[in-house]
Amino acid sequence: MASSAVVMNGLVFVFGGCCANVLTLEDLIKENNSNVGILVTFTQFLFITLTLLPGFVSFESGMVRLKPLNVPLKVYIWSVILFYTSSSTNNSVFKYKISIPLHIVFRCFSTVITMIVSWLVNKKRYSRLQVIAACLLTIGAIITSLYQDHEFSLEPILSWWKTRQDISMKTNSEYDTTFLLGICLLVISSISSALLSVYNEWTYKTYGKHWQENLFYTHFLSLPIFMIKDGNHIMTGYRQLTRSGSKVGRSHVLLFSNIITQNICIRGVNILASHTNALTLSVILTVRKFVSLLLSVVIYKNILSYTSYVGVATVFFGTLLYILGSRQSPQVTSQTKKNQ
Repeated sequence: MASSAVVMNGLVFVFGGCCANVLTLEDLIKENNSNVGILVTFTQFLFITLTLLPGFVSFESGMVRLKPLNVPLKVYIWSVILFYTSSSTNNSVFKYKISIPLHIVFRCFSTVITMIVSWLVNKKRYSRLQVIAACLLTIGAIITSLYQDHEFSLEPILSWWKTRQDISMKTNSEYDTTFLLGICLLVISSISSALLSVYNEWTYKTYGKHWQENLFYTHFLSLPIFMIKDGNHIMTGYRQLTRSGSKVGRSHVLLFSNIITQNICIRGVNILASHTNALTLSVILTVRKFVSLLLSVVIYKNILSYTSYVGVATVFFGTLLYILGSRQSPQVTSQTKKNQ
C-alpha cells in the first residue's frame, strides 16, 4: 500500500508539475525567444541542487562536508555522462542535415528503444500485449508529431525525400557523409537516453531507492559541465531576459514558475524511476507529453488536426494495452523461468 501511495504521488508530480512546466516554458519563450532555453535549463539544475544541498551536508567538528553516499560516486558520474551524451548529441544533430520531421520520428521511438535496451542489457521479457502497446505508442506519437497542424498527406514526406535526393546528387558524397553522421548522432542520443533509464533502474535495484541522492548528485555534478560548455549561452539568455523592457517583471515570474514546476516534475520522475521499471516510466512520460499537448491546444488555442487526434487516440489506446499487458507480464516471466 505504501508503495502504491508513493507511485501515486509520483504520477501527480509528473502530470501536474511537468505539464505546468511545459506551459510556463511556452509562455516564457513567447515573451522572449529560444535564446533563454539554456538559461532556463541551467537555473533549473542550480535550483534543484541548492534546495537539496542541506540534506547532504554535515557540519561535524566545524567542518563543512558532504555526507557519506549510499551509492558509489562513480555510479552518479556514469549517469551524468549518459545524460550529457544524450542531450549534447540530440541538440547538435541539426548541424548535420537532419530535418525537424526526421528528428521527431527518431524521438518517438524512445519507448521501443527502451524496450530493446532493457531486453538486451537486463534480459527483460515482455508480453505480446506490451510489445504491441509499445508499437502503437510509437505510431501514435509519430502521427501526432508530424501532422499536428495539418491533415494526413504523403506529400510533405515525398517532398522532403525528393529534396534530400536532389541535394545529395548535387553535392555527391559530401552530403551523404554529413547526413549519415547526423543519423549516427541521433542513434547515439536515443540509445544513451534509453541506457540512462535502464541504468537508473539498475541503480535503484542494486543500491536501494535513494532517489533524492540520485537527484542531487546528477544535477550537482552536471553544473560544471553547464558552466564550462554553455557559459556564454547562459549569459546571452540572461541578457535577453533582462532586455525584455516592460515585460521583464513578467519574464522573471515566468522563469521562477518554470523552475518551481520543473522541480516538482523531476522529483516525480525520480520517484517513479525508483518504484517502476524503465519501460513503464518511458510510457508514462510519453503519455504526459500528449497531455501537455492537449492542454496547450485548449489553453493557447493551438491548432490540432483531425489526423493528430487519431494519433493521440492511438497513444492512449497503446497505453491501455500496456497496462493490460503489464498485468500479464509476471505470468510470462514465471513461465519463462519454468522453461529454463
